[in-house]
Amino acid sequence: MFERWLRKLGWDQQSRQRARELAAQVEQLIDICDRRLRLLPSYQDALAPGMRTSQVYLSSLMTQLPSVLELSLHGFARDPRLGLLFSGPSSLLELLDGSDGLREFFLSASNGDEAWALLTMQRSETRRFGVAMENGDLRSDVAQIVVSFDGHRLMMPSPNWEAFQQRSGAHALDVLGSVIARQLSLMEQARQQLEAELARLQLRRMALQSSDCMIVDGQSGDDLPESLPAVDARLNEVRPQLDALREHASLEGLLQMVRQVLECPEDYFSLQSVTLRLNRMGIKLEGETDEGTALELEEVVLGKTQPIRRALMPVRIRREAIDELRRQFGNA
Repeated sequence: MFERWLRKLGWDQQSRQRARELAAQVEQLIDICDRRLRLLPSYQDALAPGMRTSQVYLSSLMTQLPSVLELSLHGFARDPRLGLLFSGPSSLLELLDGSDGLREFFLSASNGDEAWALLTMQRSETRRFGVAMENGDLRSDVAQIVVSFDGHRLMMPSPNWEAFQQRSGAHALDVLGSVIARQLSLMEQARQQLEAELARLQLRRMALQSSDCMIVDGQSGDDLPESLPAVDARLNEVRPQLDALREHASLEGLLQMVRQVLECPEDYFSLQSVTLRLNRMGIKLEGETDEGTALELEEVVLGKTQPIRRALMPVRIRREAIDELRRQFGNA
C-alpha cells in the first residue's frame, strides 16, 4: 500500500532514478546549446516535459529505417543497392578503413567480428543530356537525372542490432541538441545582420532628409534604398523582425526557443521516405517501370532555417569482409 502511494507520487526508487536520468539529459542538452541558460532558476522544470516528448518521438523514428545493407565485396553482386551508393569496392574500402569509430570497435575483442552501424550520405541530383533509346531510336539529347551519393560516414558501430537501437536513441538526442544550437546561432546571426542594416538605414534616412548631406552613388556593396519612401518602407520591415529576434536573444527567449523545439521535435528533426528507381549508371527512371533498382532511403531533415538533409541506411560490416576488400583493392 505504501509503495503504491510512493509510486503514485513519483517518490519510489525507480521514479527517482528516471528523474535523475532526465535531469542529466537536460544538463547535457544545455552543454550543447547554451550554458548561460543555467542562470535561469527554472530551466530544468521548463525543459523536462519537452525532453520526455522528444525521447518518445526520436525512439519511434528507428522503425522507419530501411532494411539492413551488408557492406562487403560480395554485396556488390547480391544487393544492387550497394553499387548505387558507392562508385565501386575501392570507395567502399576507403570508407571502412577511414572510419575511426569502426577501427576502434574492431580493436576491442569483446565486440566480436560484426558491427551494425548507421551509414549517412549526401544525395545529389545532376541534370544532363545523355544517350538513350526513345521510341526505338537512339538519341543523344535525352534529358536525364543522375543520382549520386557522397560524404559517406559510419556512425554508432554496435555489436548487435539491439545495442545499435539503444545507441540510436541517445545519439538522436545529441543530434537534436546540435540542431537547437545551430538554430540559435542562425537566429543570432540574423539579429546581428538586421542590427547593422537598421543602423545603415537610419544613417541613410538622415542623409536623405538633410540638404547639407550628399549621398555618393556607386559605393561598393551599398544595397540601401535610394529614396526616403523606400528607406521608410524597409525600416517598417526591419523593425518588427528585429524586435522578435531581440526578444529571442534574451535568456528567457533562448529558453523558450529550446523548449519549443523539445516540445515539437518533428518540426526540427524528421525522417522523410524517398524511393528512387535507378539504372546501374545511377540514372533516375521516371514513370511506372519494372526496370532498374528500387532504392528506398530515409532522409533526415534537420532544422527549419536552412535545413540539412542526409540519407540514412543501417548497415552490417564483418571483419572478414574488410580483410577481403583489403586483399583485393588495398593497393588500388
